[in-house]
Amino acid sequence: MDNLNPRFTITGKDIYEIRAKLYDQYLNNYEIVETHPDLIGGFLGLFQKECLTATYILVNRSSKTAAAKQENFEQSKDELLNALAPKVDTTKQIANLDKKIDALTELMSDRFENMNQASAVDHKTITRIVDMLEENEFSKSYIKMITDKIRSTFSLDELNDFETVEKQVVDWIGETISIAKPKHYRPPHVICLVGPTGVGKTTTIAKIASILIKQANKNDEEPPAITLVAADTIRVAAQDQLTHIGRCLDIPVMKSENSDDLAKIYKQCKSSNDYIIIDTSGHSQNDSLKLAELKDKKLSVNGMQPDIKLVLAASTKTKDLATILQNFEPFNYNSVIVTKCDETSQYGNIISVLYEKNKSIAYVTDGQNAAKDFRKASVVDFLIRLNGFSVDRTHIDDKFGE
Repeated sequence: MDNLNPRFTITGKDIYEIRAKLYDQYLNNYEIVETHPDLIGGFLGLFQKECLTATYILVNRSSKTAAAKQENFEQSKDELLNALAPKVDTTKQIANLDKKIDALTELMSDRFENMNQASAVDHKTITRIVDMLEENEFSKSYIKMITDKIRSTFSLDELNDFETVEKQVVDWIGETISIAKPKHYRPPHVICLVGPTGVGKTTTIAKIASILIKQANKNDEEPPAITLVAADTIRVAAQDQLTHIGRCLDIPVMKSENSDDLAKIYKQCKSSNDYIIIDTSGHSQNDSLKLAELKDKKLSVNGMQPDIKLVLAASTKTKDLATILQNFEPFNYNSVIVTKCDETSQYGNIISVLYEKNKSIAYVTDGQNAAKDFRKASVVDFLIRLNGFSVDRTHIDDKFGE
């Protein structure tokens, strides 16, 4: 394939300068394969300038429109030459003629470049895609990433096929969604939920325990031995709620106020339990002192190696999501659980921030039914919830389905 389509590189200050250079050489008979930032110039490695390097191949798809414009340019140049030819009788006149031709060439080149830039930036397909992404509350940086991909992938003629571009954008969104791969832990599997106040950690614990019991019953297996740990020492209602959950599911609930308490519980339960599920206090993502205290004074137990999951509410603002992910990073959480999906119809905020922070989604929850409203996250589930996009369900099932 490389022999049939050799690759070349070209450098410019941005994608528009690169496209202009390529157009001057090949009209529309090129295709940009990829781009990446680069550095040029400088002395001894200093004072280098940022630029963009593009890799491209040559293709045979001459644009009639571009050819017509080039033909008009050639005709204009010939007319100018013919008009001035009778007067060319001195070296000075020839020099003036060369200047006029150079000026005409520069003018036409600028017009072609401006036409290409305006067409790519303001093309109705790109504008429409941006509006759809904004409606789904994707972050500005994520939208820029998608639009840059569109400009580097599709020619101006191809942008007129909105359905094809839309289908590719849906694929790109799906490729940015990372689903946490299941991991197997030696008993007891210690699951610890952390997250800000009000995201539904206690309710999520009830759902996790219910699903574990339900799966065992479905497989005609003995129900797993589960212990719930109430480590939320701030909200009394949380401890009462967890105790009520334990009674309903017929599983024990133990209280932990600090790391010493948790260490005793772990030592007592590790030989007889399949799961230990820990509920923690909710703290503001901006309260770094409380977060450090939770990590170091309440959850630090030698040898426990908990499976820590960060719980996020789907309706949280994009900026706040980024702060939460960043400030809970010291907990070394393995993945994310997205709760309250029934309270919003936009998921671009979740998709954007998790992609930009390189985090995976383990589970999603919605509703109040503990045994039903808890499921493993899937790419397809997020894509079919996109507002305004026509999603080819058969295609995304084939591409992203399990």
